[in-house]
Amino acid sequence: MNTYTETPTAPTGTARPTIQVSGIAVRQQPATSGRTTVIIDVKAPNREEAWRMFQEARSKLAAALGDTAELGNSLPRESSEEVSKMLRTETEHTVTDNIEVTFVPARVGEVIAVLLSCDLSFTTPTFGFDTLPKVTPELLGAAAGVAKTNAAGIAAGVGGRLGRLVSINVGPPQLKTVYRPLTEVEPSINRSWLTSISRSVHASSFLDSWDFDEEKLKTYDTEVQVTVEYEIIEESVLEEVL
Repeated sequence: MNTYTETPTAPTGTARPTIQVSGIAVRQQPATSGRTTVIIDVKAPNREEAWRMFQEARSKLAAALGDTAELGNSLPRESSEEVSKMLRTETEHTVTDNIEVTFVPARVGEVIAVLLSCDLSFTTPTFGFDTLPKVTPELLGAAAGVAKTNAAGIAAGVGGRLGRLVSINVGPPQLKTVYRPLTEVEPSINRSWLTSISRSVHASSFLDSWDFDEEKLKTYDTEVQVTVEYEIIEESVLEEVL
């Protein structure tokens, strides 16, 4: 049986060749806040009744949300118009308000379920993100690992292997805007959507009108690049051992 051992070749006094390769890793920025705008729109045959119905709807919303979300300031608007009913013309009074609702991102599903149960209209939820690049040890390690893998692949392609690490350089992190469908947003948000909304009795019509694959959310990624330089050990000399 023949056994072979590998002997690196490096002329005495001659520096080994080196290779410099970069690796990139990306991390999605976690959401820090969520918000939606709820539309309360009530109509009544007289002004007093319209305002009573509005206050009742707002109180019902606040009670239903509880500690799930916070209601913003209320700036209701009042209007009236002549409408035809049963061959008669009557004055119809309307009170409308757009109320901002803020919440912890991971509770977005609970908030949507409450709004659906209250039979209220609301805007597409949006999320706030930290706009400072977030570099973690795991992100740096991932980028360095990609760089090393790339370097090893190139070394193997020229009949060698990686030797000593000569240098390593970390580039400045980059913050990039990425538009993602709801199904690709941070997993905790996504699970909240699917779990809480599906439990609502109003979910069917809501899900039918909202395409989860097409609706895009503005998100951010932190991208970091690590550049490494390795010596390449040539393995062109094989010694046959009998």
